[in-house]
Amino acid sequence: MLRFTFIIGYGILLMSLIAVVAIKVISLGQNASWGESPMVDCSRVLDRFISNPSNIKWILLSVIAFVGLWVYALHTIAKRSPMWEKTWVKTLTVGCGIMMCFFIILAIVGFMANFTSGIIKETAARIAGLMSSPVIMEASFFFIGLTLLFTYNIFRRKLDGDDFVEMEIPDHINNSEVK
Repeated sequence: MLRFTFIIGYGILLMSLIAVVAIKVISLGQNASWGESPMVDCSRVLDRFISNPSNIKWILLSVIAFVGLWVYALHTIAKRSPMWEKTWVKTLTVGCGIMMCFFIILAIVGFMANFTSGIIKETAARIAGLMSSPVIMEASFFFIGLTLLFTYNIFRRKLDGDDFVEMEIPDHINNSEVK
């Protein structure tokens, strides 16, 4: 139950973030390949609602409330869960936390590109474009994950000691094989 609660909550957060980005892209309309359509009109209405500065505080408040309820549900369910499931969710939390931080940073840069002007807007738009480009995003996730894996391994070795295994072979076995 703990795993499903974690995956469902994380999926809702990630899909919501992707939906906001999709609404922004579709609302461009004439710049996109599909041209003007009812979907573009609907997307523009949603984009105006999302981008309205007076609605942003309510949107952020609802996201924070959802995350709070999700964490509370996870904490409550974790009290009754077996240890292997808790360990599994802890490992998953680290990976999903790294991905979510990346997407939050991307959203902040996107908002900077939307609500600022001048050189800051141009720079933020260029950074958002580079961060969300498929090849660069996947490569950065790969290298971040590899770096974290190596860092974890270094710290684990320092805490646990080296991984060498010593085998004790009784003398009577050595003597019988030599003869």
